[in-house]
Amino acid sequence: MERFSNRIEAVIHEAEIEIGNFDLKDGEIIIAYLSELPSISGFPYKIILVQNSDGTICSRFRQWDTAYNVKQWTSGIYNLDRLRIITVEKTFSEADTTILKEEMLKLENIRLPESIQNEKSIILDGSEWKFGIILADKNIEYAWRAATEEIDLFIPIIELMRKKYSDKVKYNVT
Repeated sequence: MERFSNRIEAVIHEAEIEIGNFDLKDGEIIIAYLSELPSISGFPYKIILVQNSDGTICSRFRQWDTAYNVKQWTSGIYNLDRLRIITVEKTFSEADTTILKEEMLKLENIRLPESIQNEKSIILDGSEWKFGIILADKNIEYAWRAATEEIDLFIPIIELMRKKYSDKVKYNVT
């Protein structure tokens, strides 16, 4: 039985679940992720970096095709089981893998901030960002709407993740 709702909040919640629903193959682990959830309009997405047992790194991208679904739901009744999700996978080049490993090593050797959320800013209609990274001795997760300058520590990795999908990701990180 399909689920329907007339609440846009229910659709957005379901989209967030769907874009985070990645299937991992045997021997794969997630080493980093980035997601953007626009608060007003846009195309929520999530990118993960996956390392397999032989050390190969690939990125996977999932995005809710908001425009497609909105065109289908002209009556204001939303089908929660028929969200159109765009899925793309790309393997990292040797050069990108080297850059990623160098940046991760830098992060392993410094004290990382507890938060990068700028508590002094008020953002009424911005995106909610989430970034996580798994290092040798720490798992770090951040969420923000307005970031502090400490986000600069993570920009090389974030940009490396986003450049693979530059034709789909069109928003700024901060």
